Amino acid sequence: MGSLRRPAERLVATALAASLALACAAGLLACAARKPEQGAAAARVLVVTPAAASAPRQFRGAEDFVKDHASSKKWNAVHAILPDGKGAPGAVADFIEGAAKDPAVAAIVVAPAPEGTARGFRRAKELRAGSPIPLVCIAADSADDELEIESSADLVVGLDRVGRAYIAVWEAGKMGASSIVAAYSQGEASDPDALRERAVMAAAASELGLRYAAKVPPKGVDAAAFVRAGTGSWLRDEGPDVALYCSDPDLVGPLLSGAVAGGGLVAEAAGEATREAYAGALGVDLAVAKGDAVKEKRLLEKAAARLGLKGRLGLWDSGYGESSVRGLGEFALRVAAGKARRDDLAALTSAMDARSGGAAWLASYKTDEDTGVKSVNHVLVRQDVYVLGVGYLQSALQTVPPEALSGAKPSAK
Repeated sequence: MGSLRRPAERLVATALAASLALACAAGLLACAARKPEQGAAAARVLVVTPAAASAPRQFRGAEDFVKDHASSKKWNAVHAILPDGKGAPGAVADFIEGAAKDPAVAAIVVAPAPEGTARGFRRAKELRAGSPIPLVCIAADSADDELEIESSADLVVGLDRVGRAYIAVWEAGKMGASSIVAAYSQGEASDPDALRERAVMAAAASELGLRYAAKVPPKGVDAAAFVRAGTGSWLRDEGPDVALYCSDPDLVGPLLSGAVAGGGLVAEAAGEATREAYAGALGVDLAVAKGDAVKEKRLLEKAAARLGLKGRLGLWDSGYGESSVRGLGEFALRVAAGKARRDDLAALTSAMDARSGGAAWLASYKTDEDTGVKSVNHVLVRQDVYVLGVGYLQSALQTVPPEALSGAKPSAK
């Protein structure tokens, strides 16, 4: 579901945020908030993230959300910051419950949602039962038990890692690749989600006529150094039409640098192969574009063309961590304002599209791989890919064949 190039819906801009004195005084969280204008109390949409050092992408997304809604007296956008490190589940739950005691809080978005978020949502809902302002609770990339967070949140959102594994292979073939090499960190070697992704990519490559290889560093070897050193040999071994891929955001930088240096191809990487990431790999200063996304892409396209890489580098207009937080904040505001239903996927993708620099999103309900049962409120999302010198691949319109997911069996090999 979801359509491409939907025009961004405009809302009345919201006021800068009020501080959460109750939660801060309790010492549960450090809060970054903006003071609202004097006058009648404004309804609040609260976005909670870890500190910048722990989750820089989500932190930037929350700050941008506040800045985007800084002029209305009707709504406040609030950014609350968890202290560095993983907070105890009880402290997280206490904070969410404390925030819900403020009757002006209409929505709480936690991204990424640490353990304890589900408990906090449940207690917050109980606290606000019968309130004239219903409370909307959204969790992104939850660390809680899946069934527990689904039962307590109105909406649970995550990156469509498995569906994107198939689409990444499709994208690579669309861009002219004959093979795809996927790099993983040592920690992903036994991770169930990573193994599932590898199985789907292998099956998709077989179906779509590409060769596939997964690369994992030996134990004790730094993954970034492994990728930085390995890209050259992978490109030599597989030929010029090999597509490079990774699912760990920390590997995006070395992967893109290796692809640029070796004339390789990248369809996408970890949802974080962004304009900024490519600027580093291509040696481009985006500051001259003054924040204009179109001008930034033109600068990157010129650099790619000079290196003979036109049509070989795919990016996300905005990285997953950053743009998903902006989009979920926007969606929460629209739901709280009565302009969208919390179970409307089209409204969700519309809000995410509006905060993603021009790219479209696809959202679909998560399906249990064992039972085939679809969740009613757990949504997986992915963003359309823009290829430098070519344009959008419209990959968000592509449907992943169910048999491609159900037939792939995870393997550690």
